[in-house]
Amino acid sequence: MMVVFSGGGTAGHFHPARNIAEALMGEMPEVQPYFVGTEGRIEAAELPGLGYPYRLLPVAGLQNPLGAIRQRGGGPNGLAGLFRSVAANARALWLLARAVLRLIPDFRRRGAAAVVLTGGYVAAPAGIAGRLLGLPVVLQEQNRHPGKTTRLLARWARQIHLAYPEAAAGLPGRARERVLHSGNPIRPLPPVAQRGCAAARRALGVPVEGRLVLVVGGSQGAHKMNRATIEILQDDMPSDGVFVLWVTGRTHYDSVQSALAGVPRHCFAIVPYLEGERMYQALAAADLVVSRAGAMATSEFLAWGLPAILVPLPTAADDHQSANARALEAAGTAVHLPERDVAGADLSGDRLWSEVRRLLDTPGLLAIMSEATRKRARPDAAREVAAAIAALLRPRPAGPTS
Repeated sequence: MMVVFSGGGTAGHFHPARNIAEALMGEMPEVQPYFVGTEGRIEAAELPGLGYPYRLLPVAGLQNPLGAIRQRGGGPNGLAGLFRSVAANARALWLLARAVLRLIPDFRRRGAAAVVLTGGYVAAPAGIAGRLLGLPVVLQEQNRHPGKTTRLLARWARQIHLAYPEAAAGLPGRARERVLHSGNPIRPLPPVAQRGCAAARRALGVPVEGRLVLVVGGSQGAHKMNRATIEILQDDMPSDGVFVLWVTGRTHYDSVQSALAGVPRHCFAIVPYLEGERMYQALAAADLVVSRAGAMATSEFLAWGLPAILVPLPTAADDHQSANARALEAAGTAVHLPERDVAGADLSGDRLWSEVRRLLDTPGLLAIMSEATRKRARPDAAREVAAAIAALLRPRPAGPTS
């Protein structure tokens, strides 16, 4: 049974598709995933190593012409930006139509049974092709603010799986009847002990005693978060048994090393990136995390019961990371710390560390936040989504005959 999975452009869209596919094969061994993505993005790099059949097509996202004018200002520059935006959108629509026309016979030939979409503009052609063929379309939306592809296809989807229950308000009215609050499909958690785990700390080479703050900005790092963290460590702010484990991002690691060349390493350790078991160890070892507010990362924090200070990426599409951070702050699991304050000043070491100290120094606050994260967490989301898709695919028993 061939099931199409499409979603990508970023890890936050592609990894949910991969995780759901793996969980669905566990639920229904007869399922064969078929991935549809685009060239030059994360799925193009990872799919060859996964062993699944796949197809990559050239597609592009739509731009906001008014946004191009605002970005470049009025006058000739704004007009030029408008023309470029309109031309880019015309090309994007042409690529979309061509991709749909290529996928329709492809899906027919492979006998596709359903189409599962996890967002990003790369998913739109597969969703439209599936809809035109009358296949069941399933959506999984990671963020508090539904993306354009989710909003476009929601009215025709048979199931809409949301990580944030608040996201239902951003969908067409009738589509809300098909919403399931399933959470984000993170990978299954390993059997590691509770937050602050001593074994995990020993494996990472950080102090077993005291409180551990994990600072992480993703594989590429976060420039302004990194700059603020450099200020914190240069001023020797960590003290009173606080240790900082800092994941700089691969592209920032060398410059961070240079900036901290003369700073004693008694209260911090820096690494370029953590993945797999090492990242799980860091999440198990930490008492508090400082991070961007990407949907999959925050879902990992929830699953581990880890309180967070979230610094959203302000340039994320539709400012969805800020929406994620605000929703989690309202749920009591995190603090939303904008990269710029109300006066327009960028994140500073003083502002970041004062928020860290407030959480660490308020008796019982981290425990209260941790309890809130566990109530919000959906660590079995991948299996829940897979079970719902399996129910959609399995033939219904025949009714009684007369």
